[in-house]
Amino acid sequence: MVEDATQEAPFPGLLSRYVQVFVSPGALFDRLVERPAWGGAMVLGAALVLAGALLLPPELYLAAFRQRLLEQGQAMPPGLESGVAFMRFGISAFAFLSWFIMLAFFAGLVTFGFAFVMGDEGTYRQYLAVMAHAQLIAATSSLVVLPLKIMAEDVQLLLSVGTFAFFLSDGYVLRLLSLLDLFGLWAWALVGLGAAKIGRRAAWAPAAALVLILPVGIAAVIAIFNG
Repeated sequence: MVEDATQEAPFPGLLSRYVQVFVSPGALFDRLVERPAWGGAMVLGAALVLAGALLLPPELYLAAFRQRLLEQGQAMPPGLESGVAFMRFGISAFAFLSWFIMLAFFAGLVTFGFAFVMGDEGTYRQYLAVMAHAQLIAATSSLVVLPLKIMAEDVQLLLSVGTFAFFLSDGYVLRLLSLLDLFGLWAWALVGLGAAKIGRRAAWAPAAALVLILPVGIAAVIAIFNG
């Protein structure tokens, strides 16, 4: 018996979807519109973030905390060195749990913007599936940038737009660009691509531009208070 060549391909597994988000996100989001799987991608992203936090040497956390206290004119509390391992696990656990909260929250904002304000036909589950898979790019960066953080001895180091803006002097513009993580912008642009797929839009660039307002706006506000 000849197998029907038009039979739909099976839904890709989690690892296949993880690869697809890097190499063929458009095809992936077409499948997610039909079957909005989100749970596995959220757990995988949280696990990547957790690994990136746990693999940082405790000394980097201690140095970052010491620097923050010096900037605030405070002395190092006694016994901090002995508690740095516990502090690292606490920060890692917070990063793991906050990943789920962040994705759920921002998926809600994207759903509100596209489904309710712009009138696209999409469900929260569809936008959450897109968000969970697109942000795997940002989660992966916690491991990609890990060697650079260790070499620079900077737990907050980002590979950002500001990294390549060495020609700018210190000021608001440089602070803003230094907060625009390249992996994060990539991930948010993919959220726009996914939103365009959900809304059956012919062009995805306008949707990506709208979505990118979120991370750029947040960075703009943070840069003001960091001045």
